[in-house]
Amino acid sequence: MKYISFILLLVFIASGCEKFKKRPKGCDRDSRLLSELNTRTNHYLPFALCNDIDDQFEQIYLNKEEIDLNFGEQLEIEKSGFFELILDYKDTGKDSDTVLFTLITEEREPAEWGIEAWVPAPIITGPVPSCEMVKIYPRQFIEGMGIPFIFYLIQNNMPVEGYYLASSISEEKEFYIKHGVGSIMLSQDEIDETQSFTIGEESLNITITKVNETPQSMSGEITENTTIDENTIVKITDDLTITSNASLIVNAGAIILIDEAVNIRNDGSVSINGTESNPVLITCSQYRKFWGGFISEGENSVISASYTIFCQSGYHNTGDYSSWGHAHRQALFFTQNSELNLDHCYMLDHVGQIFYPISARLNLESILVQRAKTSGQLNYTHATITNSIFTDFPDDSQVYRDEDNDALYINASDVTIDKCIFMFAKDDGMDSGGNEGGTVTVTDTRFEACFHEGAALSSQGEVVKNHVFRNCTFFNCGQGLELGFSSPNHSVTAENCRFISNYIGIRYGDNYNWPSVSGHMYIRNSQSLYNGKDVWNMVRNLWAPRLQHMHFENVQVSSFVEQYFDLEVIGN
Repeated sequence: MKYISFILLLVFIASGCEKFKKRPKGCDRDSRLLSELNTRTNHYLPFALCNDIDDQFEQIYLNKEEIDLNFGEQLEIEKSGFFELILDYKDTGKDSDTVLFTLITEEREPAEWGIEAWVPAPIITGPVPSCEMVKIYPRQFIEGMGIPFIFYLIQNNMPVEGYYLASSISEEKEFYIKHGVGSIMLSQDEIDETQSFTIGEESLNITITKVNETPQSMSGEITENTTIDENTIVKITDDLTITSNASLIVNAGAIILIDEAVNIRNDGSVSINGTESNPVLITCSQYRKFWGGFISEGENSVISASYTIFCQSGYHNTGDYSSWGHAHRQALFFTQNSELNLDHCYMLDHVGQIFYPISARLNLESILVQRAKTSGQLNYTHATITNSIFTDFPDDSQVYRDEDNDALYINASDVTIDKCIFMFAKDDGMDSGGNEGGTVTVTDTRFEACFHEGAALSSQGEVVKNHVFRNCTFFNCGQGLELGFSSPNHSVTAENCRFISNYIGIRYGDNYNWPSVSGHMYIRNSQSLYNGKDVWNMVRNLWAPRLQHMHFENVQVSSFVEQYFDLEVIGN
């Protein structure tokens, strides 16, 4: 037994010495040995590569750039991404070796593969141009509630582009006006009846009245046509139900305060009639707490609202609410077999999602959705969205999250989007996936400052799915436009589009290891400029591109694309 133990000890020591001999003195103990670096492997940061091979290389290339990595030296790689290492041997007659590998951080592993950990470029503010400042806010408030203030900068009937710093002077709270719109929520303890703001170097005062009267109380069932008069303050203290033959009409200037966790169930019709000069406010009765939402399940039930501010909903996240789509949280508007019409409405500071329709009809005109987990998920729904802005999901910080904070998720729906902005989302500006078909048409729309994709598109099986983007801009996103896992019957067309300053402009392939990536992309009369990679075709489960699935016609790029060498290069 002693003899055997002695032999095992010698083997262990010998193997340890052999291992030690393989690592040159110039390389850290934790570095990856070049001799052990296998192709098609994934590694975590921090990462250093040690050349422990005695062979003399003619050249070594990393992502097409020549590097110096002599024997006994190590190379530290500090960024995540996809790497191609080519070892060209000298005077040996041996073919060059190509090693493919990725680097990633544990934080971003579930959602990213082969791409650099992207954080949108920070906001740079500038002076406010000469323009009209439109102020949307409730004209009255009572103790305990939060008060929203919304500002639009308009020039030639269009939102002013660019970023502008704004603040509430008395409370020294800063916020941003981004591409023509911004908002802030203040508590009643933080405002006077004359509230002062600055936007850029412009100052403005807003007069708002504090009301000391007790609100009217409302709960239970509404079984007949009921009207809330102008400028009335109502408090809903328990679940409220509008029955199928009844209606609720809310007139301009009314404030509806809803207690924490309380829902409004609508089987009939709700009509909310605010005006630009006297909007309706529907919010939680307590600042920084949350009510539930509207639940419309009645056949042909309708909610219609104009110039209405909706705040602080989405309380529930358990039971049935936890199955509400990717957000797993209650929506401000749950609409099944019903209709939702919003015109000049503003959804601010919600802990949950905004929309969760099923087999419904949505008409959204000139709305603002800002600071919510997501604006929501459309399911088997016909939707038209026009002149609207979706921003800050769930906030506008530079902090990464992996919580499906999409600006909008589209599932099995036919959707038309025109003249909209989707920006500052911790995940995607628009995610349109799932195993169902549908047609989504997007025109004159901007996707900006999204941590992952401006538009992430996917499908499964053999479904027929069509995405068309015309005159759209994808700017400062991780990837501008991506077709990921996809049916062979999935078609993505981009016409007259611009992909500017993204990490990847146009991407075919997915960061997830899905087995089927078979759709087609058609890019026409477009530009992909000044991105980290203007075009990239790479399918994860293949570790290789499917080049024949991207089609280009009159497309310009800023640097040579090896995969599509005939694309016109117009400058660096």
